[in-house]
Amino acid sequence: MRAISTAEAALAARPRAYARSTDTRHRLVESAIETFAELGYEGATTRLLAERAGVNLPAIQYHFGGKEGLYRAAIEHIAAYVETCMAPAADRVRAALKCGKPPRAALLSLLTTLLDAFVALVIGDAKGESRKRLISRAEIDNFAALAALHESMMRQAIGPCAALVGRLIGKPAEDRKTVIRALAILGQASIFCHQGARRALDWQDFSDTRVREVQAAVRGQTRAVFRAGAGR
Repeated sequence: MRAISTAEAALAARPRAYARSTDTRHRLVESAIETFAELGYEGATTRLLAERAGVNLPAIQYHFGGKEGLYRAAIEHIAAYVETCMAPAADRVRAALKCGKPPRAALLSLLTTLLDAFVALVIGDAKGESRKRLISRAEIDNFAALAALHESMMRQAIGPCAALVGRLIGKPAEDRKTVIRALAILGQASIFCHQGARRALDWQDFSDTRVREVQAAVRGQTRAVFRAGAGR
């Protein structure tokens, strides 16, 4: 049997080393979301971030260049989650509008599909509480890292919603009144993120059944709004 050279052994070990490196990075980001959400940027020390992720302290510097880089990666991870959740529905909207002038019923169907995805995004995520707390803290502190998340929300939720609303009310998607209406429609789902709404419903969390119940309510409200508008 031919002896394996040192170079060959090193090459064979690369996939395992890469997998370990990827796992370390992933654990750091997931743990950072929880820790930054709980303690804020200033309160989360690099030592604590490493301990909670179960990695050595130098791993933060190696993978992210420091705490600020890890913070940015945590925000970007949330932005990527938004893309994953919203892109299928948003792509359907863009494809349909690009093809011509869909009838009103088709526009409403696309809008409710987009809203279903948005409801699932904002209340159907098991890790959503930490994500929302981190975003709220970052908004208060006005961190530039939020730009990536804002861009994702605009591209995959607000933009497609405004495009559909604009077609339904006969105004350009970028018109101020169109954008206000789109934000109001998306706000139907966002209200359920607040603790006050949960207390009113006596819900501690959102099971799949409860998410579907909210989706149905948002769909019904949206269709009613545009039926009334069509009548006038």
